[in-house]
Amino acid sequence: MPERNRIRREIDRLKLPQDHGEIVRLIVCDGFLWDFNRSLELALFRTFASPSIGGLLARTGEFARSGQKRYDDTSLLMLQLLRFGYDSPRGKAALQRINRTHAHFSIRNEDYLFVLSTFMLDPIDWIQRFGWRTLTDKEQDALFIFWRNVGRRMGIEQIPTSLPEMREYSDDYVRAKFEYSDSNRTVSGATFGVVESWLPDPLRRFVRPVSAVLLDEATRRAVQLEPPGRFYSAVVPRVLKLRATWLSLFGRSGEPKWPDGYRTYPQGYAIEDLVPAKLQEAEKRQIEQAADLPG
Repeated sequence: MPERNRIRREIDRLKLPQDHGEIVRLIVCDGFLWDFNRSLELALFRTFASPSIGGLLARTGEFARSGQKRYDDTSLLMLQLLRFGYDSPRGKAALQRINRTHAHFSIRNEDYLFVLSTFMLDPIDWIQRFGWRTLTDKEQDALFIFWRNVGRRMGIEQIPTSLPEMREYSDDYVRAKFEYSDSNRTVSGATFGVVESWLPDPLRRFVRPVSAVLLDEATRRAVQLEPPGRFYSAVVPRVLKLRATWLSLFGRSGEPKWPDGYRTYPQGYAIEDLVPAKLQEAEKRQIEQAADLPG
C-alpha cells in the first residue's frame, strides 16, 4: 500500500501538459498494466470492424499466417512508448519502426485517426468500468496528450484538440464505417485463434462469448460475432468487478513485469524485428541492393 500511495502522490505532484508522459507511465505502474493490455487488445479488435482497415489486414495475410507474431509485435511496440516515452531512444526506435512499416501501405488518414482514438479511449473506458479505481480528469487528459503526440509523430493529420472531440470523432466513425465484410470476419477469426491458442482445449470455447460481452454491438455485428447470452452478460462483468474490488483491498503498485513477447521471441527481441516477416525481408533486400550500387 505505501508504494501505491507514493505513485498517487507523484501523479498529483506532476503537471500538465509538461509531465504527461511520466503521468501515463505511472498510471500503468499503479496496478493497471493488465488493464492496459486487455483494453488495447479490444481496441485493436474493434478496428477490424471497419472494412477499410480489416480489408488491408486481410490482404496482407499476416494475421492468418503469423497471428501470434503480429500480436506480439503490436503489443511490444505500444509498450515501448508507454514504458519509455515516445521521445526516448526506444520510443523513437519504435515509432520509426511503426512508420516504416506503415509506409508500405496506403492508409487513409481517417482510419489512422480512428485507430489512434481507440488507443486513447479504450483504456480509459475499460479502467472506468473495471479498474480497481477510476482515472482522474488529469490522468485522462495525460493519456489524450500522450497519444495525440504519438499521432503527430506518425504523421496523422486533423487530430482533435480535446478528449470529448476525439470521442465524438470515434463515435461518428463507428456509425459511418462499421459494417460487415468477409475481410472483417477473416481477421477477427484469426485473432480469436491466437487467443484460443494460449488456453487449454477445455477453455478455448469461452474466448468468443467472453469477448462478445466486452465488445460493443457495432463491432459484433461487423465481424458477425454472436451476441452474448444472459449467463455471460451477467457473469463476466461481475467477475471483473470482483477482481477490481480485490485489487483495491490487496493489490500492489510499482514497476510491473512488462511483457517481453516470449511466445514469439523466447530469446529476446530487437525493435527492428517487430515487423511482418515479408516486409523485413523486403527491407533487407533494399539495403543489400543499395549497398551494391556503384559510388
